[in-house]
Amino acid sequence: MSENYSRGQYQPSPHARTAPPHLRTAPARRQASGHAPSPQRRKPKRGGSREGRGITLIALLVIAVIVGGGVWMWLNRTVYVSVNGQSAEVKIDSGLTDILSVTGASPKPGNLVSVGGNVLEEGGGTAFTAKVNGDELSEDEIGSFRAKGNEVITFGDGTDVTEPSHEEERESQPKLEPAASVGAVTYVSQYGKTGRQKFTVGDISGEAVEGEVIEPVQNVKLESVNVRPDNGRKVVALTFDDGPSKYTQQYLDILSKYGARATFFCLGSQIPGRENLVQAIKNQGSQVASHTQNHEQLTLLDPDALRSEVTQTFSAISSAGGGDTTVLRPPYGALDTSTWAASGGTFSASIIWNLDSLDWELPGVDAIVENSTQGVTNGSIILMHDGGGNRDQDVEALPRIIESLQADGYELVTINELLSTDSRIPESVASGNATVPEGHVWATEVVE
Repeated sequence: MSENYSRGQYQPSPHARTAPPHLRTAPARRQASGHAPSPQRRKPKRGGSREGRGITLIALLVIAVIVGGGVWMWLNRTVYVSVNGQSAEVKIDSGLTDILSVTGASPKPGNLVSVGGNVLEEGGGTAFTAKVNGDELSEDEIGSFRAKGNEVITFGDGTDVTEPSHEEERESQPKLEPAASVGAVTYVSQYGKTGRQKFTVGDISGEAVEGEVIEPVQNVKLESVNVRPDNGRKVVALTFDDGPSKYTQQYLDILSKYGARATFFCLGSQIPGRENLVQAIKNQGSQVASHTQNHEQLTLLDPDALRSEVTQTFSAISSAGGGDTTVLRPPYGALDTSTWAASGGTFSASIIWNLDSLDWELPGVDAIVENSTQGVTNGSIILMHDGGGNRDQDVEALPRIIESLQADGYELVTINELLSTDSRIPESVASGNATVPEGHVWATEVVE
């Protein structure tokens, strides 16, 4: 080591090399703290100026607008379709409703209808029907259709839409089937039974439409005939209306003299005080039946009054000892199917006549005899009267009528006996006391 070091001082050698000027640093300045200042760093330069950045952003926006506009134009371009034979320009992907509004086509909408087919709301059905390229579209396909161009579209009127509904199981009530023809004897040939059936019931209208039959219903049936005795038996029925009266016993005496029997259609209002005559009719072998309580025309009565007219008389006859019966002669011969339905099944047979003596006109004895005997055939029912006026002519004519008929080989019988000669008529009806059987019901509506 040189002596310069040994003295604690370093003196550069005259031969020491110094750095070139461009590499030399300025003398460090001492700060007040006594420390040398930190060397200064130069900030890096940022890419471009503000003006440059703005130009770039504008360029990007222009590009976006151009691209977006092109996409929008593409998505909203128009195409041509054929609508009911006419070319139409429509926006691509247009639905059928939009195409209708553009082209002005105006199909008539369908209606909302009940389950029974009645219109509930006009125009409440489908708006239209449509075919595309000849194929009928379903409702779902109509809703999902979108035009792509060149489709051939045909619009038609809308269809009816049936109201919402539900299914119910109901009891089916029998109806009354009227007789096919009108004869002197009309009777119940079949009583009704309820059935069970499914019904479609409208949620809006409440209408019920018949569906599957679970258990068939049995209707009430009427038959009407002129009695036709089997085997050509010659029988005739004499009948007397409006009693009992002061003439009743005279008629019974004449009938007994000739071994004949008849039927007396009594008024219920005439029975009180004459119960002995009712019993006398039965005891003679003749028949007591009803001519109603007060001789009112049954077709003009409401159901309650009708049933009262019928049942009161049956009860009066039974109470008087005339026997039980459900046979009646309607006043004036007036009885229609609606009246049968309203009766509630209170009577089983209605008896009118084939021959009218016209005794109510008081035409004279000879005329009464002739009217009662001319044109008689097997099964004839002859109308005469017991009350309702002067019956002296009838009392005088009756023996001659009986003699004439017996001379021609006719047997004079009661209505019950007459009915029993015709096998078409059920035994229950011929008994004169048929009622609604157990397990059966009456009908309140008539078959249309």
